[in-house]
Amino acid sequence: MKNNILFLSLCIIVITSCNTKKQNINPFKQGYKNIVGKQTIFKSKQPVFSKTEGIAKVFDADKNTKFLVANPNNTITIENKTESVLKKYAITSANDAPGRDPKNWTLSGSLNGVSWEILDRQSNQKFNKRGVTNSYLLESNNTSYSFYKLDLEHSKTSVYGDDYLQIAEIELVALTNEPISEFTSNLSRAKVNDTIQFQDISANAPDSWQWIFENGTPATSNLQNPSVVFKTPGNHNVTLITSSKFGVDTLSLKRNIKVYDPENPWEGFYYPKITLTPTDTISEGYKRAISVIPDFKKAINEVTLGVCKQLYRNISEVPDFGKVNFTFNWSDVLAARGGNAVAMELWFSTKYIQNALKNQSDEAVKYELYGVLWHELTHGYQFSPSTIDNQYKRGYDYFAFLEGEADLVRINAGFHKTRHPDLGSDNHKYLSGYTATGFFLKWIVDTYDNDFTYKFNASVKTIKPWSYKAAVKEILNKDVDELWKEYEIYVKEYNKIKKPSKKKRLDWTNM
Repeated sequence: MKNNILFLSLCIIVITSCNTKKQNINPFKQGYKNIVGKQTIFKSKQPVFSKTEGIAKVFDADKNTKFLVANPNNTITIENKTESVLKKYAITSANDAPGRDPKNWTLSGSLNGVSWEILDRQSNQKFNKRGVTNSYLLESNNTSYSFYKLDLEHSKTSVYGDDYLQIAEIELVALTNEPISEFTSNLSRAKVNDTIQFQDISANAPDSWQWIFENGTPATSNLQNPSVVFKTPGNHNVTLITSSKFGVDTLSLKRNIKVYDPENPWEGFYYPKITLTPTDTISEGYKRAISVIPDFKKAINEVTLGVCKQLYRNISEVPDFGKVNFTFNWSDVLAARGGNAVAMELWFSTKYIQNALKNQSDEAVKYELYGVLWHELTHGYQFSPSTIDNQYKRGYDYFAFLEGEADLVRINAGFHKTRHPDLGSDNHKYLSGYTATGFFLKWIVDTYDNDFTYKFNASVKTIKPWSYKAAVKEILNKDVDELWKEYEIYVKEYNKIKKPSKKKRLDWTNM
């Protein structure tokens, strides 16, 4: 009889342990969820301005895209199959022209899309900068709706003289019982073989976790807070899937962990995906360009790595672009860089190649194209300073940093032989930008600090407001104006020895 009782007790213990669920060790965190999903129908009263800036862009969870209409007023409606109780919402300003930001709006809810109840009104709203998100609470709302609408009005005529309305993102947030996956880690940049501790901070107390670590050891885990080692340098994806009786949620972060090898700091470098979208494929300029550089993707990759090696010390420090789009176009603008934090746009003028370089050898044309790539790709990867005024024009620190550093990188790479040191224009000196500033910075590199290019770029992160005076003082403990006086002596000696001839600027745009 005693043996039977012991056997029965063991069975109970085994059964109990088998049915025990993993416990969430975090304190409860209330979950909120954006109600806009794959099944949501959204509409705009006003027609879209362009296909690339349609209504879907305002709900794509990317503040670098935007929705634009050529009208000062607009109504956006959102329809879901299920009802939800909205508790807050957020609007993110778009990338340009603050006058196009919404200023006044009304948010309403409805059960049928016909009769509307006002949930919130805002007037005289301001967005402090581009890409900033303003959030608004709806704590007193306890009514569920399946239809929502925003009636919006822009703030004023933009600096471009138009009456357009633009928004980067709209988020409508409701309470939910479903788990909302979220995590953090003690390191986002690490060396190979460092132990990285991941921490689940998901909402609504999930009781199951599934982690996926690209190139990690372990590669997967069902612990709530696992430790992982990455033995391979590179940018690694991390995914967390949480679940409970209320549902399942997945969070995947691309290139979430950046790991480098101190012995080989550029092994595992991430090359963005490159697309070529020429709008001019018939001019002699275009034909010349692809004949001297038949593989532009290879050239862009080559220059991209070279730029990053000058501005940073290892792969973990490099800004992370997902893609680069390169466009040849027939334009009066020689070259330009645009895009956003995840996708870079590069433009190059085939008109310039055809007219300005028509009497140059193929090798000279190739040399010039590579020089432009070095300059423009630097704009993509360099830090951007926050100065007192952020004026993009000659004589201002902001302009002189961006264009001066881009030419410094180009000069360091050896693509400067068609240019010579000069003393700037209109007495702007080192704030003249482009070659005037670039050669001055190169002189500093050669005369005072071989590592100045890296330190100069990094100074943007520590000096606010940033200026040439503050940066040079911090890096070299010298006054930039005194250095300029030394540089003036150098340029005069250079001119005596080299006797460079200043070529007349060719008006290639009117040829």
